[in-house]
Amino acid sequence: MTVKVFATDMDGSFLNSQNDYDRERFKRVFNTIQASGARFVAISGNQYYQIRSFFKDYEKEMTIVGDNGAYIVENGRFLTSFTIAKPVIKEAITFIEREIPQARILLCGEKSAYLKSSMPQDDKDYFGLYYHRLTEVDTFDTLPDDNFLKCSINIPPEKTSAISHYFNQAFPGQMTATSAEDGNIDLIATGVHKGAALSLLLERWGLTSQELATFGDGGNDLEMLELANYSYAMANGSEKVKEVAQYQAPSNDQSGVLATIEELLKAK
Repeated sequence: MTVKVFATDMDGSFLNSQNDYDRERFKRVFNTIQASGARFVAISGNQYYQIRSFFKDYEKEMTIVGDNGAYIVENGRFLTSFTIAKPVIKEAITFIEREIPQARILLCGEKSAYLKSSMPQDDKDYFGLYYHRLTEVDTFDTLPDDNFLKCSINIPPEKTSAISHYFNQAFPGQMTATSAEDGNIDLIATGVHKGAALSLLLERWGLTSQELATFGDGGNDLEMLELANYSYAMANGSEKVKEVAQYQAPSNDQSGVLATIEELLKAK
């Protein structure tokens, strides 16, 4: 069985420490993927518009999945999204503001992401790295006119695990906390994750997980690593990711995703 879908996380996996990648090498690899009839998927917890900015020459020939599987665009065309009911969003924000007052809240919609104008500039700068469409609002008491994919919160890093558990206890079956790194938590609809998005795509394309290769480094990559027959933890990834993945790829600063895809394509 050969690999027909290559799906990679972005930060800490495909992107290096300078938030970039080897453009010339990718061009060669992508052309080979296309020639072989396989597919390339960029899948991240980040906003679709931010992910797309890295692939301006390729966006109409690949699939981009944003917001941890909640927003899917195939070959430049919107395919589907998985939104959270506004009453649940309102309840979640009220809960966070009451129970986790130190959290900085980003509300992620299909049109834009939203943050309070009163948010400290450091947090605004952090979110600005991952969300290219950002809108400031005075309050979340009245929700913006949008469909919402998730909430993202910044918290003290040492509290990531405890607050994730706390939130999951408070919203069972509605929203689930997932974290790619300490200090940031995404609150997404239960059942929505990178693995679910890839399962949908595989079914759409008439393929199976036996033909899927995935690359990840953090906690929000676990489901897609568990799904794939060829699952790769980045050398710089967390220990949990390395326990789940079948194989290990070189680090993101060694172009580990591209190097591994090259080897898999040679094997074909």
